[in-house]
Amino acid sequence: MSTILPVISSILLVMLLGYGLSKRLLTEPVFWQGISKLAYWVLFPVLIIRTLANATIDIELLLPLLVIFAVSLILILIYCVWASRLLSQDGPSAASLAQGGIRHNGFIGLAVLFDMFGLPGQEIGALVLAVLVPPTNVLSVLCVSVLVQRKQANSISALVVKELLRNPMLIAVAIGLTLNGLDFSMPHILDQSMALLSRAALPLLLLSIGASLSIRALKGDWLVLMVALSTKLLVFPALVLAGALWFNLTPLVTVCLVVFGALPTAVSAYPFIQQMGGNAKLMADIITLQTLASLIGLTFWASLAIHMTGLVL
Repeated sequence: MSTILPVISSILLVMLLGYGLSKRLLTEPVFWQGISKLAYWVLFPVLIIRTLANATIDIELLLPLLVIFAVSLILILIYCVWASRLLSQDGPSAASLAQGGIRHNGFIGLAVLFDMFGLPGQEIGALVLAVLVPPTNVLSVLCVSVLVQRKQANSISALVVKELLRNPMLIAVAIGLTLNGLDFSMPHILDQSMALLSRAALPLLLLSIGASLSIRALKGDWLVLMVALSTKLLVFPALVLAGALWFNLTPLVTVCLVVFGALPTAVSAYPFIQQMGGNAKLMADIITLQTLASLIGLTFWASLAIHMTGLVL
């Protein structure tokens, strides 16, 4: 834990710096919207493409990863819906709670894995994103559409396709895996240019995530928020860890999977919930609370996974 805590703390501090800058020095929302768009649509996809294109990918890992995350996503969705019904939440609130359970902030995950394990961690993280993004987007659209009850079957299908096609991470994953499969060797100048852009991706994304937090807005139903917190502090990482141990994955892969299991929900869940008619205020509270609590969750679960697998840092 003494090795992991500084890594997680430094990443959280960068996000808190973004929050502070957005309140005191760089207070124009349009500035942070521009930074977020640049990082989300350009810098991060470039990082994913370059990482996957140059990675040594173990094809045999894909099926276990897909099974682990598909089962975990379905179980966490059932847990969120059950808990929302138990707490007498309406459909829009249940939809927001579900988004807090099934979505993951992959930007934070890649930053943590790169700081902990360097390029090998970043490569596994990119592969995890390749497996995690498609089922997450499909389940996100399906569960919100059903819980809010605003879409017909044909509209849901169109929304699923739209969400998949407009997701820059999924597009970047497809390009990176294609280049890797073709054994394409990038020209040196292009590779160096992509490397420069990649180095800017994670810091800018972390700053923009911090700027998007609404710490003062945490005044919602704390029982509901505790359920949302439990999804990433307890349930999802436990499911992922159990799956990794069941498939007897390598220590490094197991720890990387557990890190992704303990990630807070994605910031993109807020505009998505707004668009789909969910409880946007609750979604904002869940994003903020899970992000701040990720210091505890990531540190605990990464330490536990390292201890159980005997991984030497």
